[in-house]
Amino acid sequence: MAKSSGFFTMSNAYFWVSAACAIGIAGNAVVTFSKKISHTRKFYQLQAHTSNYSMRRWLMDQMAVQIILNFAICVVIIVAGLLMKSLAFNLNIVIMLVLFSLMGIYLSTIGFLLGIFVDSRTLDALSMPLSMVFGMLMVRLDTWLSGNVIVAITTVQKFFPGYYLFGIVQKIILKQNFSNEFLKFLLSCSLMVIPFMIVVIVQHKKHVPSLSADEVTQ
Repeated sequence: MAKSSGFFTMSNAYFWVSAACAIGIAGNAVVTFSKKISHTRKFYQLQAHTSNYSMRRWLMDQMAVQIILNFAICVVIIVAGLLMKSLAFNLNIVIMLVLFSLMGIYLSTIGFLLGIFVDSRTLDALSMPLSMVFGMLMVRLDTWLSGNVIVAITTVQKFFPGYYLFGIVQKIILKQNFSNEFLKFLLSCSLMVIPFMIVVIVQHKKHVPSLSADEVTQ
């Protein structure tokens, strides 16, 4: 429909793919992952006290699964574009897959912390708002829209890696060097991920209370 209306062109195909991948990853990494962590955290906290399976190992295992899932989401979207002949497979597609995998780690870290510190019922109630908010934060709206509201939203988006990822995509379309945008993208990711990782490690080394089997079954 977008093609027939003239809204979709090959020149902005990368933007459409980027938006679809960002929204898909945000829904999986922030919403679904946080609910999964919240529902299973007591069991793994007990296991950390009764076995050699540490919370750090649990985090790494869960993040590995998330990387695979986020990658699969992007692959499905890209394959759909290839089958509809809206995309052509090239090095740019590979670069985008790598970038979205990195952003997936960033969002999965946020999802992990939400699952640790927010109870399941609250996450269930906030599923739709969280999905919409993080989806919007990761998709650079000023690529398509303009106005005072968009300017305000864009200002907030500059604190998140999605803004710089779309800048990289724009440079790819224009066949320009995107090294500066890439460095900003990595910096934006690390500014949030590194403190989150430190908080998780410290929290579960020093302040996680011992849990009984009765608490886990509740």
